[in-house]
Amino acid sequence: MYKTNLVVNQMYEPGISYGPDQKAVLNADTINAVKAEVTSWPGYAPTPLIPLPGRAAESEIAELWCKHEGNRFGIGSFKPTGPTYAMLTVLRGEICKATGVSQVNTKDLFAGKFASITKDVTICAATSGNHGRALAWGAQLFGCRCIIYMNVGVSSVRETVIASFGAEVVRVPGSFDQAVQRSFEDAEENGYFVICDRQRHYPQVPLQIIQGYSLVGDEIVSQLAEKQPPTHVFVPGGSGKLASAVCGRLWECYGGDHPKVITVEPEVSACLQESARTGGVAEVPAASETVMDGLVVGSACFNAWTILGVGAFAFMTVEDKAAVDAMCQAANSASGDQAVVLGDTGSAGWAGFLAVTKDLELRNRLELTADSRVVIVATEGATDPALYESIVGKNPDNV
Repeated sequence: MYKTNLVVNQMYEPGISYGPDQKAVLNADTINAVKAEVTSWPGYAPTPLIPLPGRAAESEIAELWCKHEGNRFGIGSFKPTGPTYAMLTVLRGEICKATGVSQVNTKDLFAGKFASITKDVTICAATSGNHGRALAWGAQLFGCRCIIYMNVGVSSVRETVIASFGAEVVRVPGSFDQAVQRSFEDAEENGYFVICDRQRHYPQVPLQIIQGYSLVGDEIVSQLAEKQPPTHVFVPGGSGKLASAVCGRLWECYGGDHPKVITVEPEVSACLQESARTGGVAEVPAASETVMDGLVVGSACFNAWTILGVGAFAFMTVEDKAAVDAMCQAANSASGDQAVVLGDTGSAGWAGFLAVTKDLELRNRLELTADSRVVIVATEGATDPALYESIVGKNPDNV
């Protein structure tokens, strides 16, 4: 058994419909807009939903799948669907201001039609890895400038990858929060556009990040179209944007009988679980180190909580040992299952599932039975191969 904490959502009501507050954040029209845009980008393909029948049998459930985001556009994580999608709003807005055109086609950006304008638009953000990588990739794709702020604790490998897309990397002493603050200060002084929850010039950007992430949930629905829908989904927490996007899309598609969504956070940083305890968006103190570094977030996202606050079934925390064991378990196939490379942050959903299957009380509280059908959302592959090998004992290329 692992050290865990579970808060079952007291606001969750079985059978409740997807309501107007939730549709204001995410709805069928917004996901159609996301699909029309993102699927047109070069290199788009749905990420795999990997069946794991051997692991399901071991875990005494009916079916198990892993929605693996490690190959999304070849950059290692789910992130291009969100912040990269949202940054287009900034670029289109700035082009419209400069030219007076009413619409900007993405193909024109690819072709460099507005390069004289976009080259002077600077997108920026703080990151511990994946968010910055997605923005750097998008900036290269769409022809704008990108500056990424990283606190000194982030590995040099992640910095090198971000820089390889042509982004400028600024190292900031101290914590991730200090990198965030520096990004806002520089943006205010220099006219940059920060792609994050706080957006002064383009207030729709935070919503669009969630809407972009809903593509992950939409693909799950499509990939399971010929099967019974899942009963449970374990998804990493963080600020809740991805979790809310998955929850919202599944809720709208499946209605009141939608899967029970369980968010998973590191025990040292659990703003979603604290929000569930207090009944509203909560902040938690700056966290100490954790294997799941990308989930260290001080505050839940307000828009995300509009969905999760009533739509998620439970909020779970796990210790680092569960994350490490999840990475190792996934890398070693069971009963003929495909081996899966889980990045350190991307391991959270699997870690939560692993912890639950080893604890009868948790199984009962989450209503996990022999008939359950479970999806684990794995948000990244081995974005730092050396770190991955130090944890798992294998080169990710050999898994």
